Amino acid sequence: MTIRLSRERKGRRQLDIAEDVGVTRQCVSLLERGQLDSFSVHTVRAIAAAVGIDLPFAPRGRGAQLDRLVDEEHSSMVDQVVRRLATLGWEAMIEFSFNDFGDRGSVDVLAWHAERRALLVIETKSRLANLQETCRSLDTKARVVPRMAAQARGWRAAVVGVVLVLQESSRERAAVARREAIFSTSFPVRALELREWFRRPDRPVRGLWFLRNATTSCVEHGTKAGKRVRKPREVG
Repeated sequence: MTIRLSRERKGRRQLDIAEDVGVTRQCVSLLERGQLDSFSVHTVRAIAAAVGIDLPFAPRGRGAQLDRLVDEEHSSMVDQVVRRLATLGWEAMIEFSFNDFGDRGSVDVLAWHAERRALLVIETKSRLANLQETCRSLDTKARVVPRMAAQARGWRAAVVGVVLVLQESSRERAAVARREAIFSTSFPVRALELREWFRRPDRPVRGLWFLRNATTSCVEHGTKAGKRVRKPREVG
């Protein structure tokens, strides 16, 4: 009921929400009627987020802290981003927080290229749940953070780049393909062109970076369980 009311208050159709999240309209309809059994937690949270509702699930369990386990995937991506940028001459910091007249939040990775006076704002997502909210958030950061970084760090940028980093997976590739018109407008720079910009940041840029995450690469690309792997014959 709450999801339906929030959707209607925003003047949006079930189909609009379904397209944002990447599910069918029937899925949205079932969730609005409270039929949760067929949905994953990720899907429920994604649909709720699309209508402006946060669902702060707080699982509890024995052993290691579950919130640390959930955060490991994202942290690994951030770590890889920082390491790769460092090899290309960027100075990077994580979780740069800002609060500017009501615009508040944090940047996953904020990086500075001193030689080129280039500032890089990076958002990392292991799962892309709400594209519209992600775009809105990055637009705010692109507008506010350069000024805040100049005040806080002395990083006075001549060039600003904004990059969305997604985990390399068939699921995220498919999600981008479904919204290619939006992505090509919001994040037009990809792959080789983006890597070249990291080496020589000479202009403003908005890009999309698919990052293979070390914590999940064995799942995405590893050998299937139970399948025998033959040792290749040596070529004489």
